[in-house]
Amino acid sequence: MPNKHILLKRIQPEENLYHYTKCRGVQGILKDKAFFATKSDFLNDTNEMRYTLALTRDVLTEFPILEEHSSLRQQLSLTTEEMKRQCYYVLSFSVEADSITLWSEFGNNTGYNLEFKSGELLDMISRTKKISYHGLLIYSRETQRKIIHDLLTKDIPQNLGCSFDDIMKNAAGNGGDESFRKYCKQFKKAMSIYAVFFKQEEFAAEKEYRVVLKETSDSEVHYREKDGFLLPYIRVNLRKAHDAVNRITVAPQNHVDLAKEGMQMYARQLGYSAEVCLSKINLRY
Repeated sequence: MPNKHILLKRIQPEENLYHYTKCRGVQGILKDKAFFATKSDFLNDTNEMRYTLALTRDVLTEFPILEEHSSLRQQLSLTTEEMKRQCYYVLSFSVEADSITLWSEFGNNTGYNLEFKSGELLDMISRTKKISYHGLLIYSRETQRKIIHDLLTKDIPQNLGCSFDDIMKNAAGNGGDESFRKYCKQFKKAMSIYAVFFKQEEFAAEKEYRVVLKETSDSEVHYREKDGFLLPYIRVNLRKAHDAVNRITVAPQNHVDLAKEGMQMYARQLGYSAEVCLSKINLRY
């Protein structure tokens, strides 16, 4: 059941999502009709979890009552550490159709970009895997801090039917207070999700959109090699991939006829009618 404390900006069904990848990645998606959803703590920016943990601890220092009762602050800090135990798998897209940042990061300027109809893509994914959450990443540090502050002082206390001050005062007098334990549990659950959607402002140009899947008992975890280590992932099958792919864009550095014509032939052979076009970005090397 989705956590009602989680508020994310979602894409509209008629809008498009874009997946930047190298040539081998495009072949895998088009031919095998599948995505690889990466375990959340193995994503490209390995600092993501540490960033959210540090941000949360920083927000906790704003509350005098936590400073007065260091044991409470410690318990809440331990609650944030427990976020790392949560097991989610992530599919990453972007709402940017032709981004030099993403071309460089995911395809070394020589890859491809698959454009998907978001409504059909999300429906397709949900037919094989349960989508826990999906939405745009939050890059603004100010917004992130406000979300954490509101969770602590308003959202979770209201859900428990009492005020933040009362929860803290009761916990200060009795470290084993039941309301405080519930408070910490709900905070951990909410932050374990937000940790997947918080990212440093320096990455804002990516305009990333994530689809988060919860690992279940029947999830078959696979491993692939990346940069000399094993990367855990689960396979997400796309039964009607032909219907979801709108367009295939060739990266800026591949502005040669063979790059476009080769992909056109490959897509047609696999039964795709998607348009194949060149990036509008011109690079000189």
